[in-house]
This record gives sequence, C-alpha cells and structure tokens, in this order.
Amino acid sequence: MFRLALAGLLLLFSAPASAVFIANEMDVLDTEPLFDTEYFQHLRMFSDPLDWEWASQASTGGYRINAASLNRSDLLLDQRLAFARRLNDWLGFRYGLRQRGDEDLVELHQWLSLEAGPWAGLSFGIFGEPQFAKEDADIGALCRWEPGPGVSMHASVNAVDFNFNERNRTDRSYARKPATWETGLSLRLADGVMKAVAEIDLPLLRAAPEESRLFGYRRTRSGLRFDRPASEGRLGLMAEYSYEFKRKSDAFAPDPARRSESFLRRVHQAALAGEALLGAKDRLEAGGLLMFRSIGVDFASAPGSARRDRRWEAQPYARWGRELKPWVASQLAAFMSFGESRHRYPDSPASSYGQSIIEASLVGGFDFVFGRAGRIGLYGTADLDDIRRHAWDGGNVRAMFFF
Repeated sequence: MFRLALAGLLLLFSAPASAVFIANEMDVLDTEPLFDTEYFQHLRMFSDPLDWEWASQASTGGYRINAASLNRSDLLLDQRLAFARRLNDWLGFRYGLRQRGDEDLVELHQWLSLEAGPWAGLSFGIFGEPQFAKEDADIGALCRWEPGPGVSMHASVNAVDFNFNERNRTDRSYARKPATWETGLSLRLADGVMKAVAEIDLPLLRAAPEESRLFGYRRTRSGLRFDRPASEGRLGLMAEYSYEFKRKSDAFAPDPARRSESFLRRVHQAALAGEALLGAKDRLEAGGLLMFRSIGVDFASAPGSARRDRRWEAQPYARWGRELKPWVASQLAAFMSFGESRHRYPDSPASSYGQSIIEASLVGGFDFVFGRAGRIGLYGTADLDDIRRHAWDGGNVRAMFFF
C-alpha cells in the first residue's frame, strides 16, 4: 500500500515537458484555415516508418531529422537530438533538442537536465532551458520512480519563462504565470513496451500593453502507445491514441478593429499499424490513422462571425521495403485519406459549407544504411488523385544517426 500511495503522489507532483508555451503561440490564434484537404495526409506520408521508429527507441542516444516539402514556401522540419551520460554512480546528465516547424507552430527547445539517484528506485533532478534573453528561460524539477525492472514512472513541473515579470526587456508581463506539469509511465511487457503520458499547461494570461492586448492560453495533451518491434516469425505492432485540448484568446481594449477573438481546438487521434518481415530481404508495413477535430472560433466584438468546424479523416497506408544491397534498400508506399470537413457559421447558416476529402499519393525512395551508425532516406511523391495537373507532390529527406 505504501508503494502504491507513493506512486500516486509522484504522479500527482509531476522527465522535462516535451512542449511548453512559447511566444510564437501568440502569432496566429486560428491556424485551421491553413490546413487544406492534403495537409494531414502529407504529415502522415512524410512520417518515419516503423522500423526507423523502433531503431530509434532501441538506441541510447542519437540525432534524427526529417525535412519535407509542404508547399512552394514551407518546409516541414522535425529534428531531435538526445544525449545522456552517467557522470558517476549517482548523478546523470541529459541533453535534448527538439525543433518542429509546420503550418501550425514553429518551435525550438533545448533541455539540460541533472538527475541524482536512484536510491531505492527513486531519482530526483532539475532541468531547464537556458536562453540569451533571461525572460525566456525555463526551470523545473522532476522525480522518477523505478519500482522494478521494466517499470518507470516520472513526474515534473516546469516554471516557464520564470524570470519574465522581473527581467524582461519590454512592458509585457504575465498576469497569470505559465507552468507545465507532466506525468508519465513506461512499462516493459513480455513482448513490447507501453508508454503513457499526460501534459498540462496551466492557464496563463500575458499582457501586451503596447497592443492594448491580453492573451490567454491553456493546453492539455495525453497519449497512450504500445510498441512491439517486428522480428523473424513475429509480427511487429504499434497502437497509439492521443488527445489534445487547446484554448487561446485575445482581448483588446479598446478594440476598434474588432480583433478580440477566442479559439478552441479538440483533437482525437487513433493509429494502428503492423509490420511483417517477408523473408530475408522484404518487409511490409500497413496500418491506418483515424482523426477527429473540432474547432470553435468566436469574436467578442463581432458575434455574428462565430465559426464551428468539424473534420474527420481516415488514413490507410501500406509500405513495402526491399533490401537491394546490404547498404541500400528501396521503399514504395501508398497513402490514402478520405473524410469530411464541415464549416458552420451559427449566425449565418447560408454561409456554412462542407468539403469531401479524397486524397491518394504514391511515395518512392531509397534508404542508405550505414550499419549501426545510422541511415539516410531520400523520397519523392506523386499525387495520384490529381496526377494530370499535379503529378509531382514534393519529397522529403530523413536521416538518423546513433551515438
């Protein structure tokens, strides 16, 4: 009973948060109009294959990058670096970099962490994100408990922009300071690993006097994922569910331009995929993703402009990889997306409309393998649903190197 109570306490008093509030969230409140009918399928077809994901999970540290063409002016950029070293028998150091740029948000984080322990399975640490501008620096504390082999629970709290009101360079200030709480569980089962995480950005209020503006923000994310890597005679499996809640608001006083706005997003995603090794040279991956999005946008000074969006998509796909040489493999993949996007204006029903989503793409490329050192992949994409007018649909480059 004591151990169960202690585990609950640790989870309530929450490794460093993977994402926290950044000022870029203030740039655009409602990004949904930027997501055309192809957008989410593009994110899916540019994502890493399962064997890349599993190779990264099995490593103790490394660097990953994925760069993909979203359109003529924007590049999907996702890069990560993880490094950990034991300094002695009771102190460890971690460094983590995460950069993500897409149509929704552009962010860059670099986390430093010192963790002491374990003692009776317990570890304690501090972490932070130092910045040249002290107003943007974050600092936090974490606790980890490993009660037995293959079981790890962690909890953290992060004081975001903790110096802002005292050491900032502008007249901006937090009327309610930001903080991020995270808790998670990793459980190694007989034939796989299950991970659960919950992340909460507490409500904040950030005042910008030069704009007569008060910005509000809160966000919650949670996820559950199971991974079982493929092996000879055994099907690999990945199952995942995630939920995101995000609310942002702008209040201007006075507001002659009628810019006061509130935005609400809820997203549910479920994914299931499997991989089979077909002989010594071939592998087949297949699966799909189901997504539901609901959006609400309101304008305090123009109530007749309120908008409600509903979007759902199903995205089945299949990837076939074949080893051509020990150092190079080919990949051919097909991605589909079908669903519906509805836009409703409660005070102007005649302006409401809906769109059907039907997309299909073919991706081909090569993976260059450098033994245990890493991989580099080069890919091109064909737009099958609009091949007469728009056959070429961009491409992407991804790489992964292990330490």
